[in-house]
Amino acid sequence: MSSLHPLLNRVRLTHLRLLVAIADSGSLLAAAQLLHMSQPAATKALKQMEAGLGETLVTRTATGSALTPVGHLLCHRARQVLAELRDAEHDIELFHEGHVGQVIVGSLPVATTSLVPQAVSRLNQDHPGIALRVFEGSSESLFPRLMQGDLDVLIGRFWLGEQSGLVNEPLFDSEFRIAAGAHHPLAAHAGLTLDDLLTYPWILPPPSDHFRVAIDDFFRYRRVRPPAHIVETTAYGVVRGLLRTTNMVVLLPEVTLRDDVRDGFIRWLPLNLELRLPPVGIVRVAQRPVAPAVQTWLRYVRQSAADLLTPPAPGAPFKASLSLPG
Repeated sequence: MSSLHPLLNRVRLTHLRLLVAIADSGSLLAAAQLLHMSQPAATKALKQMEAGLGETLVTRTATGSALTPVGHLLCHRARQVLAELRDAEHDIELFHEGHVGQVIVGSLPVATTSLVPQAVSRLNQDHPGIALRVFEGSSESLFPRLMQGDLDVLIGRFWLGEQSGLVNEPLFDSEFRIAAGAHHPLAAHAGLTLDDLLTYPWILPPPSDHFRVAIDDFFRYRRVRPPAHIVETTAYGVVRGLLRTTNMVVLLPEVTLRDDVRDGFIRWLPLNLELRLPPVGIVRVAQRPVAPAVQTWLRYVRQSAADLLTPPAPGAPFKASLSLPG
């Protein structure tokens, strides 16, 4: 076999379209008309193709033109090439319309229990051509990946401070509530105070977590001693398991345990701590173009957030004000 690859170097797309048109119409003249070519131009293109391949592809007949055996072989491949190109054109259209592509999402735990799963479910149903990858972590672990381009967007609660180069789109405020297992001794207790809760172990984020800093600030603001017995974790699966099997309590956004409360496994305790933190939102790099598939994903995130929307509580006596380090 020649190393010059005449098909790749000498046969053009116009040649392949002409060969298919001859096979479909039965004559060189009719093929030229189908392709809006003059007959001399079609004849010249056919001769160029045959000369480049060193093969006779078309023979004249009493009624027009017919493909030789080699012509039929090449025509079969030409139809596949043209079909692939049409499919590629369709794929490009779908890409620009946001129906196909890949989206890589970073999600903080506050968004992984309801918001992100709901958005993923809706996206997969309507746009199965979009491949979605979701990574859960803390803001400290996910922000560097966003800045490096490993993630398209982050979804969660962020203390952005003065950090430049980021776009922060708030989605909804959270109502923070105290949760305990349905079996908890305080589950049916009316008139609870914070001191009542402090007699039980608490589940808290680790000290490095922004939410933990806000909780510690809250206790200092209220001049109340913090819980003496704690378990530190941000893993919601662990939190839910502990609530169901122990007498621990936890302070969480209402949306994170909504399904468990609805199903009767967990109860909200009747005490409002009036804690407000930054809203749950979307963060992305300002200067990085947003691909159509990412735009489609964000549309579903916004729709799902609307279902979880909690209006901001006006006049709350405490509002955390923190910034990301460095």
